[in-house]
Formats: sequence, C-alpha cells, structure tokens
Amino acid sequence: MTTEELDFLLRSIDDLEAELAAGDIGIDDYATLKAGYTRRAAEAIRAEESPVEAVSVEVDRSWVRVLAWLGGTLAVVAIAGLLVNQFSGNRSANDSITGDIRTSTREMLLEAQQLAGAGDMDGAIEVYDEVLELQPTNVEALAYRGWFLRLGGAGQDAQASVEEAVAIDPTYPDARVFAAVIAADVGDEAAARAHLDAFDALDAPPIMRDLVVQMGLRSRLLGTNDVLRAAEVMAQDGLVFEAIREVALVLADRPADVELMAGYAWLLARAATPAEPLPAEVAEGHLNDALVIEPAHPESLVYRAFVRILLGNAEGAAEDLAAFDALPERPADLVDMIEVFNLRDQIVR
Repeated sequence: MTTEELDFLLRSIDDLEAELAAGDIGIDDYATLKAGYTRRAAEAIRAEESPVEAVSVEVDRSWVRVLAWLGGTLAVVAIAGLLVNQFSGNRSANDSITGDIRTSTREMLLEAQQLAGAGDMDGAIEVYDEVLELQPTNVEALAYRGWFLRLGGAGQDAQASVEEAVAIDPTYPDARVFAAVIAADVGDEAAARAHLDAFDALDAPPIMRDLVVQMGLRSRLLGTNDVLRAAEVMAQDGLVFEAIREVALVLADRPADVELMAGYAWLLARAATPAEPLPAEVAEGHLNDALVIEPAHPESLVYRAFVRILLGNAEGAAEDLAAFDALPERPADLVDMIEVFNLRDQIVR
C-alpha cells in the first residue's frame, strides 16, 4: 500500500464520522466500514514503520511468517474473549454432545487457541488431540490440528486432518482455506482451486479472507483473468478494499502483468469520487506504468480516459480515446462501456 492510499484510508475514517452524524450511513455500516478502514490503515502504518517486515509480508511465503501472523491474530482474539463464541461449541458436529463433556471441550478449544497464540504449536496440537478423543468429529479441532501440523512440517498428517474436517462440514470456512493451502503445498492445484471456489461461496469471517490474501492463494492458483473476475465479484458485493488488496498482492508477484495493472487501477478508480479523487490519482499512475509497457493496451487507454475525466483532464481523456479508436481491434466490451457511460459526450463538454 502506498502512502497516498494510506492517506485516503485515514481520510475515509474521518468522512465516516461526518456521514454518521449527518444520517447518511447506518450505525451497522459505520461500524463495519470503520473497522475495515482502521485495520488496513494500521497494517499500512506498521509496514511503513518496519519496511523489512513489510517486504516479508509481500514476498516470503515461509511457514514461519504465517505462524507469526496467524498465531498473533489468534492471541489477540483469545484475549478479547471472542474465540469462545466464534469457534467452541458452534459447529453442527458438536450438537449431540452435552453436559460436562461439552463444557470441557469448549474450554479445551479455547486453551488450544491460547497456546497457539503464545507460539506453543505442539501444546495446541496435544490439546486438539485430547478434544478429538472426546469428539472425533469436532471440525474445529480437526481443522486447526491439521493447520498447526502443516506449520510444523507434517504435511501428510496435516492434509488428512483438514480433509476430514471438510468432509464432516464442507461449509466450515477455516477448513476450506487450510485445505486449499495444503493442497497447493503438495502440488494438487485442482483440489486447491476446488477448495478456494467453495470458500468463496461461503460467508467467511474476515480473518479467513485475510489469510487467503496473506497466503497469496489466488496468485499461486489462478490466472490473471480469474483473479480479476474474483475481484470484480468482491467489489460488486461491496468489498471494494478487499478486492483492491487481493489484486495488489497478486500484482506484487507479477509486477509486469499489464492486465493486472489495468484491473487494479480500475478498481482504485471506481473507489474515487469528485469530492475524494485520490484513488483516481493513484489509479492514473498505475495506468501510466501499464501504457509504458504496452502503449496500445486497450483497457488501459479506456480506463485512463475515464480517470482523466474524473480528474478534470478532458484533453488527456480525448487523447486516450483517440488512441483507442485508432486500434486495429477494439474489444466490444470497451466499446460498449464508452457508449453506456457517455465518455465521448463528457469529453466534449
């Protein structure tokens, strides 16, 4: 994330306060959006303060990095007391367990999460094993036991444990993410894609969606068009910043991919408004870079024309549109976009 994008996030937090006070946004939407903006801004600030660590987040896919990320997150959540509600006793496979056993397994699951948060993976696995002696079909214990085994290098046992969790409850997001990662580790890309597709269809918690991003699953498994299609779906669901972040991570792995550069810029541009043009300014920079690599790239030309209109540069937009019109082949979807959104009329005003 650039400094400009960080500034945009911080200003967005301030704007939310004003929108809430004016009654333009509900309290639930306000809380959700503020939490998302605040988290992303904090991540960007930490990256600015620790550039070496930031590089590690973008590039290093080692289990040590993932262990630190997931373990640290779980520790924070456990301290806040939220894991009891999110995980323990909520899985359908546990519903037949009652009385002292049910109470003890909830406590054991919380204990395992706290051990993991403190960095004691072996201790957490031992507790999960104890849970599974009491409840062999406990999906949380199976999934997280497998994940921590994977972090410790026991790939085969890890995969068996996580796949068993998926078989018991295919709708458990955590198990789907872990299964996708482990399948990718062993080179079974078809299985990894299937798990990722299933995960995308679920109402997954933010922590799991973040793990998909941090692990670079889409970058490892999907082609450029697949990544951009997934981002479009996220954006249409209102998860614009999640979509931007997802594409940004893949772009970090493929910095010369013009299609990704253009798609990333277009997502940024659509987050801009005349009152808050900063995302469009950032987007224009990415489109400039894309057109240096491929001067006749149709998407970049059309997207930049729209961006320049938003930024008040009608002359520049006209140049981009003229360059697009001069192409020997013009994609039909871009031609339609120009007409539907009256780009030509906006240029001549």
